[in-house]
Amino acid sequence: MKIAICDDDKTQREYLTALVSEWAKKSGTMLRLECFENAQAFLFSWSGDQSYDALLLDIQMPGLDGMALARRIRENDEQLAIIFITGYSEFMDEGYEVSALHYLMKPVQKEKLIPVLERASQKKEKKIKTLLIEQDGETVRLNQENILCLEAFAHTIDVTTSEQNYQVKASIDRLERQLDPYLFVRPHRSYLVGLAYISQLGKTELTLDNGKNIPVSRRRYQEVNEAFIRFYKGDVLR
Repeated sequence: MKIAICDDDKTQREYLTALVSEWAKKSGTMLRLECFENAQAFLFSWSGDQSYDALLLDIQMPGLDGMALARRIRENDEQLAIIFITGYSEFMDEGYEVSALHYLMKPVQKEKLIPVLERASQKKEKKIKTLLIEQDGETVRLNQENILCLEAFAHTIDVTTSEQNYQVKASIDRLERQLDPYLFVRPHRSYLVGLAYISQLGKTELTLDNGKNIPVSRRRYQEVNEAFIRFYKGDVLR
């Protein structure tokens, strides 16, 4: 689960980080946690990567405030679970406009945060992550959990799923930006692999469940090995 904390107060960021990490460890949730000290920084990150599942967002910040950030997000993303962190209850009415998952009053209490994180986690589970590709002039939506691998050739990408194969005119870098970083790893510049389908991992190649062997570059082996272990152990990432 990918969660962001956006708050201009360093102490608050560290406090929320500790609470969220403790929840993830106890609940067995694989977590990627990122912190931002202002709304502009998160907006820049989110603009290039909309795979965040939840955002713990302070409302009162200098420059772009939390409510304005939420409105910008909702122009393109209705799925992100926005959890407002505030010391003022008068902002609650505005929260309905941006479909906030919940409001938490400062100082945030662990007993109140945990149920909200559970709701955000359940919302993520209901959300099917997809990869959009162009096939024969039509847009096809693929369930990311069904993708074994992507292989780049000169001008096309072969996408292998558990059901069929697709040939796409696109760059592997562009498709990678759509993929959930917890489900996929890049063992070689020309390949992206679904971690759930790796049956064997060696230092120079890996084997998928369908028997296909894929090269693992020397400089990427450690990253692939760590991602493989995290995926099956459900470790917390920060």
